[in-house]
Amino acid sequence: MNRVSMAMAGLALLAGLVAMPASGDPALAGSWKGPWYIGMSSGQATMEIAADGSGRISLTNLDEFGDQPVPLAKQSFDGKVFKFSASGANGTALTAGLQSENDGRRLRGNGKFGGFGARLELQRVD
Repeated sequence: MNRVSMAMAGLALLAGLVAMPASGDPALAGSWKGPWYIGMSSGQATMEIAADGSGRISLTNLDEFGDQPVPLAKQSFDGKVFKFSASGANGTALTAGLQSENDGRRLRGNGKFGGFGARLELQRVD
């Protein structure tokens, strides 16, 4: 194999790695539910994560976020911390970093929404 062929093969491999969702870890796939706290408000969060890393999140009792689930964006998972963002109905992004605990049965952590501190404490429900 000549250098050009090896370089092309290396680029193709690298492109395949970059295209894979960073959060596409089967350990996260499933349904998650639990309380959220933002500023002085709270409610229930429900998050669905597919095996390919795509997902949706909804927050009850937070008009600014909306009534319908919104897609997750900028997901990454390093085996311990799941990071994501999700834009609510008003366009404000919720960003969070949730640590995997209790043998992958719980995701808990902090983030921000509209300048306020946010906390999510989710448990696997499936």
